[in-house]
Amino acid sequence: MRITADELSKQAYKKVKKMIVSKKLLPGQKIVQEQLADKLGISRTPLRSALQMLEAESLIKSIPRRGVIVREFSNAEIIEIYDCRIALESTATRLFTHRAAQPEIDRLRSLLLPFEKGEINAQAYQKADSEFHNSLIKNSGNDFLYNLFQKGNLLVCIDMIGLVRPPQETLEEHLDIVSAIRYRDADLAENLIKDHLEKSKQLILKKLENGK
Repeated sequence: MRITADELSKQAYKKVKKMIVSKKLLPGQKIVQEQLADKLGISRTPLRSALQMLEAESLIKSIPRRGVIVREFSNAEIIEIYDCRIALESTATRLFTHRAAQPEIDRLRSLLLPFEKGEINAQAYQKADSEFHNSLIKNSGNDFLYNLFQKGNLLVCIDMIGLVRPPQETLEEHLDIVSAIRYRDADLAENLIKDHLEKSKQLILKKLENGK
């Protein structure tokens, strides 16, 4: 069965997007289309279509005389992303606390178990951190809220930004959030997630004030 040009473009889009999220293509890195097409084993036509889709999602951008580069977020843009996160994730956490089935809560807890003893691998922790927050949003029971994250590419942007604070600092905060959810204390869970995200935002604001 022959694969259509549209399907090839969608496949290329998914592969390149995955490379961006996993940081195989780094923020600020120039995308050399000939090399990337060879690496993916496709022609440049579906790759160009894929890059157009990614540019429409603000994950890459075309710069005159520089070419196509992976989107690099400024501290000011990261603040805007965190403002959206605080508004939406606090609502998602409240809803999750009321609606989540026990296995979903247990899964949240299990994501943190590997990091409670010994040295923490930052890459593994970032993946668990991403799954933790994604689970809260996805299982909040509000499809419109989850779609807002999806359409705004907030989850992808968050993955691209990576960890703002060290795992040793945020692990306990995650554990406290899970504990509040276990007790079905929606007010506490909402306040804890707000505080958790606000601390990261304030750290970025401090860097802005210091001109870094």
